[in-house]
Parts: sequence; C-alpha cells; structure tokens
Amino acid sequence: MAKVKLYGLLARLESRELPWLGKFLASPYFNANEDLVQLWGFLREVHPGYEVLDKKEVFQALFPGQAYDAKLLNARYSELTRLVEQFFVQQEFRREEPLQYPLRRSAYYRRRMYPQFSRECHRQAGLLEQQTGHIKSQAQLLAVYDALYYGRQEAASPEKGNEEAERAMKYLDRHFILSKLKYLADLFARKTMYKEDHTIRLQEAVLSEAAERKDKDPVVGMYYYLARLFLDEFSEEAYRRLWGLVQQHGKKLPRDEQAFFVAKLTGLAHLRLSYGENTYYQLLVEAFKYADCYGLLILDGQISDISFLNTCAVGAAAREFEWVREFIEKYKAYLPAASATQATLLGKAAVLFNQEDYEGTHRILQQASHWHPYYRIRMHSLLVRCLLGLHLDTPNYYRTLHNAVEAFSRFIRRNKSLSAPKREGYLNFGKAVKRIAALRSHQWRSSRERAALQEWVSRLKPLALRPWLEEQLEK
Repeated sequence: MAKVKLYGLLARLESRELPWLGKFLASPYFNANEDLVQLWGFLREVHPGYEVLDKKEVFQALFPGQAYDAKLLNARYSELTRLVEQFFVQQEFRREEPLQYPLRRSAYYRRRMYPQFSRECHRQAGLLEQQTGHIKSQAQLLAVYDALYYGRQEAASPEKGNEEAERAMKYLDRHFILSKLKYLADLFARKTMYKEDHTIRLQEAVLSEAAERKDKDPVVGMYYYLARLFLDEFSEEAYRRLWGLVQQHGKKLPRDEQAFFVAKLTGLAHLRLSYGENTYYQLLVEAFKYADCYGLLILDGQISDISFLNTCAVGAAAREFEWVREFIEKYKAYLPAASATQATLLGKAAVLFNQEDYEGTHRILQQASHWHPYYRIRMHSLLVRCLLGLHLDTPNYYRTLHNAVEAFSRFIRRNKSLSAPKREGYLNFGKAVKRIAALRSHQWRSSRERAALQEWVSRLKPLALRPWLEEQLEK
C-alpha cells in the first residue's frame, strides 16, 4: 500500500500536541473548512497507528451515506496535510523566540515606527548578549546590530551609531572565529577519520587569534582545543584536557553545539579503541553519560538505534553493567519502531557477553534477526565470539563454530557496502577464530604452538576485534 504523507506527519505529533492541533484547525484564522476538523477528530482516535485505517471507512465517517469518492477524500487529505505542516511551523515559531526577532523588527520598520524599532533592537541585543557562547546567537546578534546601524531613520546621534558599529565589529570578530574554528575542527576530524584532505582559507590566522583568546573565553578555548586535537599529533592528555573543558563549560552551550563536541570526542575515542587503546572505554562511557544527562541522545523524539547499540556495547565492555541495563530500559521506548525489538535484544546480549554468560548470549542471539547489514554484522560477529567463548570453556563446539564463521565470511564477501580494509579485517577475524578453535580442540597441544599462534595473530593486518582475540589467547 502506498504511504500516505499525512499519516507520516501526524505520527510525529507528540501526545501533548494532539489537542493543540485540534484548536489550531478549529481557528477560523487558519481554517474555514469544517470537514478538516471532523477528519482530524476521526484520525486522532487511532493515533499513531494511522496505517491500519481503510480510506473507505474514513470517507464514510466524514461523508455518511455518500458513495465513496477517492478524489474528494484525497483533496481533504491534501488540505489537512498543508495545515499540519503549517501547524509544525507555528510550533517551531512559538518555541524558538529568536525566530521571531527579525520579523518583529521588520514589522516596526516597515510601518515606520522607528522609535519602537530602535527599542526592540536594543531589547533583542540585550537578550542575545546573554548567550554569547552560542554560535547561532552570535549570528542573530550581528543581524540586530546590522539593522540598527543601517536603519536608524530616527536620526540618532553619530556617537551612538559609532558605538553600535564598534559593538557589531566586536561580535563579528567573535562570530567569525567561533564559526571558523567549528569548521576547522570538523574538517580536521574528517581528515583524521576518513583520510580526506582540505584546503582551509585563513586557517593559521584563525588559530593564532583563537590562541590569544582561549584563556579568557572558555567557548573559544573549547573549539580551539578541539581543532588542535585533530590537527596536532594526538595524545590522551590533550583529549582529557578538552573533555574537562566540555564537562565544565559545555552546559553553557545550546544542545546542538554540545552534541557536536560529544560526537567528535566519541568518534575519536572509537578510533583509538580500534587501535587497542582500552583506556578509552571509560572515557566513552563518561561521554555517553554526559549525553544522557543533558538529553543529547534524543532527536525528534527518537534515539538512533546505532547510538543505542554503540552505547550498550561500550558500556558493557567497560563493565558498567547496571548502568547499561538502566540505559536499555530508559531508551528502548524511543527506538525506531522497526528496529526496537532487535536493538533491545542486542543491547542485552552485549551485557551478557561481557559478563561471560555465553549460554545466555547464545539464547538471545537465537531470537534476533534483522535485514540491515549493520545489524547482521553485529549479530554474526557476536555469535562467533560467543561460540568461541563456549568452545574455549568446553571444546565441544568446533563444528557449530566453524559453520558460524563460514556463514559470517560469506556474508562479508557479499556485502558491497564495506570498505576493502574492513572486509579484509572481518575475514581475517574469521580465519583467526578458526585457528584458535582448532588449537583448543586439541587441548592447546603445546605452549610453543600457542605462542606461535599469538605471534601470527599479532602480525595479521587488518584484523577486526583484535584486542578481544588477543585476550582469548592470553587466558
């Protein structure tokens, strides 16, 4: 059945917004068609499961006794869709007061109410100057001073105009530095993680100016140290220094800028973990707890299933088992409906696996299934590690483990979305698991053979999940 745009929009309504939409549709200022009020009244009864509705039933509820007319019903759906979109705009306009600022200024200016225009500009500037850590607020503040400087038809004195010009230049400098630092940090991060190369204009000038401001301006300092973290040779000391600044000053930033710092720091920590630097497990858990505390994990009423699974996997690996269980219970209701069950199962499996409850992990994985390659890689690799753990305890799982590795390897070879190094890393992981399992089947034979296998694994590159494999050989 074709997807109905209206249903997708209505499904995004928060429960508290349902009565607000009814009042919005009942307002003659926005809507003069009573049919749309009745249509919403019928649809609201099944919120958010609109897809189960039969359009013929909807038509009969709206136009009782009339023969079904798809064209007429679709016209009403289109009108309601337009009004729901307008309702969303009104909600954003109401929530985000800075969106109202330019319209309020222009309303006074267009009606030639210049004294009111000037007072409104100064009022808005005062509000925005309290948020000088915010990059977006800096841009809005510049717009206010620009309006004041170029729109003073009430013939203000030149001295006052000069004063506002000076203030505008001050905020223009800071806005430029903060914005440029954010771009620098992002591009340097991409260069580190994805081997991209970028030519960045005024790079040295911005870094030099930021270095002079960083101790007096904590927000500039945070963006400066983030940029330098990726630009200079990386060190754990530099990471911890920046993380300390984020913990101390991050709450002064708006949500999207806090999320920017957390995303960059967690991305870098994941990269260091892939190099076997396990101290970053605890740093990652701290970052996830920070994101949880300040509500950075929920976007548009949902948590990304990838963020959910990464948090569960890292927290379990750091042995924060109780916190991960609480995290799963807290956020499972916010997962996308299509993947909520499987993501929850995988999160619980990660806890059991890191507690070395391999039988419990195996039982959960037998219930899990998902078509997406991201899920299948996680499920396959966790199943292989679980079976190897069982085999190392009791060497009776070789055939089952061998079949699981073969199935995993076939899937990896068929998966065209993986990069060549990742594909080779997973295939080498499968080879290493089979050799470890074969040696364990023979009671490890001799310490010489075990040492030779350890040496072989250490030279195998690229190798996915290397730290875990090396840990198994050291037991």
